[in-house]
Amino acid sequence: MERYDAKKTIAIHELKQMSDKEKLDILEHNYWFFGDKEGIKESVQEGSYPKISEAMIEIIDKTPKPFLNDESETLLVDYQVGRLKHVTNLYLQIKLKDLNPDFKEEIFGEIEKAGLCPCCEYFSIDYGEDGFYDICPVCFWENGGDGPNHMTLAEAKMNFQRFGAIDERSLKYVDIEGVKKYLKK
Repeated sequence: MERYDAKKTIAIHELKQMSDKEKLDILEHNYWFFGDKEGIKESVQEGSYPKISEAMIEIIDKTPKPFLNDESETLLVDYQVGRLKHVTNLYLQIKLKDLNPDFKEEIFGEIEKAGLCPCCEYFSIDYGEDGFYDICPVCFWENGGDGPNHMTLAEAKMNFQRFGAIDERSLKYVDIEGVKKYLKK
């Protein structure tokens, strides 16, 4: 199975498990363009967001809050697929096997190029200046130096070894499957 198809299958399954409120929260916090017709068109045209119809763009432009319909489901699937960026093909295969014990296909396709988190040393952040200002889903280090993290990298590394995050408060933000999802240096 192609990598993208595997991610989409997992994303659709995850969405079926979510409440409408959870879906609306994703739309509200990740799709900033409600009420911004030109921003929507630019994002769709440049490929940042999936293709949606002109009618949907008109509705979104006139709507201050997100809503659920078939096309907003397209945005939700896109978001969930995006959350699987940089994960290994083995992780996708295991996830699909969890969903369907009869699944026996191999996942193929290149993993998106990822940057190395300087704290936990997983390839879990965007590539290019190694994900400058990305927040690592494995350890919650914000890749921008000591300032945004309010501690040194050495302290964060030590805390990651002790707690599994840069500090105990950050544990609630860490992806509990993160160490299974990404390649380690």
